[in-house]
Amino acid sequence: MKDKKRERKGFVILLLCAAVLLGACGAGQGSQEKKTEGWSEKQGIVVTPQGDCQVEMGGYDTASGEITGDFMADVHVAVSETTEGVADGYKKVSAVFAIDAGNCTGDGILFWCSAFDRYTGTSFEFDSAVNEQLDGEHTAQDGFVTIQNGDESYDVSVEFMTEEEGTHIIKTVAVTCPADYEGAMFQIGKDSLEQMTANSEIDYAARLYTIDELPYYGDGYLYFTVSDD
Repeated sequence: MKDKKRERKGFVILLLCAAVLLGACGAGQGSQEKKTEGWSEKQGIVVTPQGDCQVEMGGYDTASGEITGDFMADVHVAVSETTEGVADGYKKVSAVFAIDAGNCTGDGILFWCSAFDRYTGTSFEFDSAVNEQLDGEHTAQDGFVTIQNGDESYDVSVEFMTEEEGTHIIKTVAVTCPADYEGAMFQIGKDSLEQMTANSEIDYAARLYTIDELPYYGDGYLYFTVSDD
């Protein structure tokens, strides 16, 4: 983003923070994680159970722009879905990330929070100029994009909302999709100045991308679904 608060891709939120100890995400995470299906399963992505966890984020000094070091933020994650307030045949799946960044090592925090299709790996980060895949014949409704999965296609849209009070942040990622679609997967993890630069060079108006084509992928990112599987 061009300003200090990033509503979509990586977020820079001005906070007054201090240092933190590393911790594991989720109680008994190793025994509870389950592999997903399709593209995500092939990539070895696992689902973290909803609830309390810790997420690695980046701290920096807003005056100098210098990175002050990574830290672990306490995060509570809840994912739910509803058919209220959306068109017939659709539902809204929302992931709410309640973040306590009081242990940040600087006065600014960098983190990434988004959603993608678990079956194909297609990121829901797309420019408004894109509403279908390059080889698709279907044109999605305004604000939506068409995801192609073999012979199937489905329209999805995504919204990002942020509330903050002191060092506490509530980040909501809401995906509107067909009522029978179960492919929404949510992601949270660290951002950095280098990743922000790389992300700014991606032409989101050209096509859709899988998440492994973006800078925000690999160790340290956690993944969530409404069903925990």
